[in-house]
Amino acid sequence: MNHLPAPVRWLYSLEWRRGFYDWARSDGVTWVHIFKVLVAAFLTLWLAMRLELPQPRTAMITVFIVMQPQSGQVFAKSFYRFLGTLTGSAVMVALIALFAQNTVLFLGSLAIWVGICSAGAARCRNFRAYGFVLAGYTAAMVGLPALAHPDGAFMAAVWRVLEISLGILCSTVVSAAILPKTAGAAMHDALYKRFGVFAGFVAEGLRGQSSQEEYEASNVRFIAESVGLEGMRSVTVFEDPHMRRRSGRLSRLNSEFMAITTRFNALHQLLARLRSRGVVQVVSAIEPELELLAQLLETYAGRSLTDKDAVLLAEQLETFKAGLPGHVRALRVSFLETDPGPSDFLDFNTAYELLFRFVDDLHNYAQTHASLVDHTHERERWDQPFISQTNWWSAAASGIRAAFILVVLGTYWVMTAWPSGATMTLIAAA
Repeated sequence: MNHLPAPVRWLYSLEWRRGFYDWARSDGVTWVHIFKVLVAAFLTLWLAMRLELPQPRTAMITVFIVMQPQSGQVFAKSFYRFLGTLTGSAVMVALIALFAQNTVLFLGSLAIWVGICSAGAARCRNFRAYGFVLAGYTAAMVGLPALAHPDGAFMAAVWRVLEISLGILCSTVVSAAILPKTAGAAMHDALYKRFGVFAGFVAEGLRGQSSQEEYEASNVRFIAESVGLEGMRSVTVFEDPHMRRRSGRLSRLNSEFMAITTRFNALHQLLARLRSRGVVQVVSAIEPELELLAQLLETYAGRSLTDKDAVLLAEQLETFKAGLPGHVRALRVSFLETDPGPSDFLDFNTAYELLFRFVDDLHNYAQTHASLVDHTHERERWDQPFISQTNWWSAAASGIRAAFILVVLGTYWVMTAWPSGATMTLIAAA
């Protein structure tokens, strides 16, 4: 900075710069998001009026619905909103074409469709559920008012799709063009920092230095982070082709992280029980390997796990895992010389079995993390053991419940000829 003029150097030295940067990283982000939302909303409203769309407010409301702080979330929500609106409009037009003269059949078919969409929304997660909700809601919202004037149903569907599309287009353009904040960068940062925190957590746990309250709080935080990263992964595929090519490995990495936290939880519970009982023989026999692993992980604690670090960690864990059986056999011989009881011997074997499985899972995690540097890798293909979906019975119950409510209210509407029956049924469908 010595080459800069004196006034500029003076400005750089002012304390307000630190405060400004702190504000920019906190409240500044919120104000930028508000500014982008308003720009997108007014741009959409102006275009809707210039194009003389029947309901400009629908396009403007779409902006407020789909705008999110990160561009990936905007792309994902916009995609599923458009898909749900288009599907719901198409189904509505088909139902009007088939049952325009028969209100009973129309309401029955609409109830079945809303039930299917409700079941799909209950079954899926993230913005996929939102797409199912829109598919059912759009069919009811456009179809029920159009039932009194079937000849205008097609144009009502076309106008709604156009209005929604305009709001989506303006939202995505503004989100990506004006001070974009990508979900991919946030996921990359969270993913690389997570292992540093976990490594320190494991090192303390292996040495028995963490309290039960701290341990439980850390476990809850890791679970919440894993859920958040899975949701973030589902939206990064819409904004970043590099993340899209690594989507399988990112999902695998998250699943493997949950596996190592579960494995370490079992090991930690065993160690806590042995230490609380004061079983000195068993603890002394297993502590040498625990300390070696703690020292290995301690070098990665408190810092981001880069791609090079992941490669090095995988090599170190592979060496540790290869030498572990031989060390265990030698330690078992020494342990048997102390004439342990059957329960102590079982605890010794259980502890090392859990330790070996934990190291093996940790090695798999490091290998998957190291593979992220490549665009294509064999670890992209794997049998996913867990899919974040609700079971079919619960989803079916939600669908049946929604269809039943619509049938009951539709029947009441037809039997009483209530003028506001369409509004009542629409509110129930929503």
